[in-house]
Amino acid sequence: MVELRLEDLSIGYDKPIITNIDFKLRSPVLVQVMGPNGAGKTTLLKTIIGVLKPLKGKIFIDEEDVTGNPEKAGTYISYVPQVSTYVLGNVFPMSVWEFVEFEAKAYMKRLGLHKNGLSKFIEEILNTVGIPKDLWHKGINKLSGGQRQRLLVARALLKKNTPILALDEPLSAIDIEGRAVIANIVGKLKENNKIIIITCHDPELLMDFTDYIVLLGRGIHVFGKPKEVLKPSVLSELYHASYVELEKHIHICDYHI
Repeated sequence: MVELRLEDLSIGYDKPIITNIDFKLRSPVLVQVMGPNGAGKTTLLKTIIGVLKPLKGKIFIDEEDVTGNPEKAGTYISYVPQVSTYVLGNVFPMSVWEFVEFEAKAYMKRLGLHKNGLSKFIEEILNTVGIPKDLWHKGINKLSGGQRQRLLVARALLKKNTPILALDEPLSAIDIEGRAVIANIVGKLKENNKIIIITCHDPELLMDFTDYIVLLGRGIHVFGKPKEVLKPSVLSELYHASYVELEKHIHICDYHI
């Protein structure tokens, strides 16, 4: 079991976007971070993984202070960025197979892999995320946005021993059928005793796996179980006119719940 603790956290750049964030997560658990564009979802994830320093507060993983320290945080956390912010084809001019092989070799010892088992392992990873076999030896720059997103998820799956997985819009740019596949993969990773923190534009796909929700908006946050926070009284207080109930869905600006 691993514990992630955020203490009196204020996040942002020059000015705080969200203040006084306090919550604790113990594995296995999946938490969805939700809110309109600009609410601070990506900023929160980047702060948790240590890339951004909080304006105030501390982040602890199993009592180790990892605040603003990506090296320390990286021993615990695998991160999947938004595909639009991670230009795979330009940064890594290689094939899909070469990319996964390159990443896998870095974790062979940690994964307990031997050289003769590497190819089978790569095949399993690529099949798991649903990248067609005829694309395995093509350049990353030939992939669609959704296929690149699947490749980033595959990259995160290589770090199997990291107890925390943070994903920023992992279902973006993926076709409807593919979203359900990736959502199911991500949701089931919780069974491996992981903490999963995810931002998602289609939160209903992961609701069956979701234990907690963090709602962000208007400089504040609400943390709790889905039934506690996805209530008209909470949503209207947080989002005002930006929140509208629809049949079987809740619409928060760019979100459907």
